[in-house]
Amino acid sequence: MKHAIATATLAGLGMLTATTAFTASAPQAHAKTITGDCSLTVDGKVYVDVKKTCRIEFMGGDGSFTINAGTTKPGYFAYVTMLEKGLASVSWNETPKSMSAQAPLGEDFRRKGGCWIGKRAKVCAFKG
Repeated sequence: MKHAIATATLAGLGMLTATTAFTASAPQAHAKTITGDCSLTVDGKVYVDVKKTCRIEFMGGDGSFTINAGTTKPGYFAYVTMLEKGLASVSWNETPKSMSAQAPLGEDFRRKGGCWIGKRAKVCAFKG
């Protein structure tokens, strides 16, 4: 059921047909924040696994979003930035509680249900 909720939520916000990328300097006037479940796995290690209270913020209306940004537990967050042709770029704050997602994880992420999966990492977000 969560898959359907996440997909319906993203579709309802116009999040599934993104073609332009969000940059950190872009205005955030179109941001929408929800809470739910989220996770971040990098190189096989789970860094974020938050149930019900994960902050999921959609940026700019193109489907780009953050998970767990602006929180201190567990201290990690990720940016998922939409690219062309169904691909996304992901970066994260490799250093816990760092305020910058300075560590790129790749531009090879493809959506499968409520997750974006690349060679090195997996980012999932579901409305609670």
